[in-house]
Amino acid sequence: MVSSGLAPDIWTYNILLDGLCNNGKKLEKALVIFENMQKSGMDLDIYTYNIIIRGMCKAGVIEDAHDLFCRLSLKGVKPDVVAYNTMISGLCNNRLKHEACALFSKMKQDGPLPDDLTYNALIRAHLEDGDKTASAEFIKEMRSRGFAGDASTSGLVTYNVA
Repeated sequence: MVSSGLAPDIWTYNILLDGLCNNGKKLEKALVIFENMQKSGMDLDIYTYNIIIRGMCKAGVIEDAHDLFCRLSLKGVKPDVVAYNTMISGLCNNRLKHEACALFSKMKQDGPLPDDLTYNALIRAHLEDGDKTASAEFIKEMRSRGFAGDASTSGLVTYNVA
């Protein structure tokens, strides 16, 4: 595009970053592009940050993902439900459930409201650690908000309760 005289916009960059982050071995390339986008003064949106945070979580660089997530407000970007869910799932997948629960509390306090994906990630993490009491509390809260467990969570609940 650039060699043809066309300047890529934020959507073009987001598509490129998403493709690189979905290929787990290309996170470093995505981060270089992301850094260049920031240096150029481009207005980055929550979609851009969600892509990078998801890529970092997927690659196992959870501390870097969490640092970036925590800096969003300093960049004038409010985390959306996707950003929270990505970060909570990343923390849970890396067995950092206390940090995930702290972030969940912050989410409920500051918004946006949690959704079924938020609850399912926390329920799974607690069930996998054998914490049936916390799982039951999350299930109760999730149902009170009108959400249902997904298939994998329902399977874990059935397995762990039996």
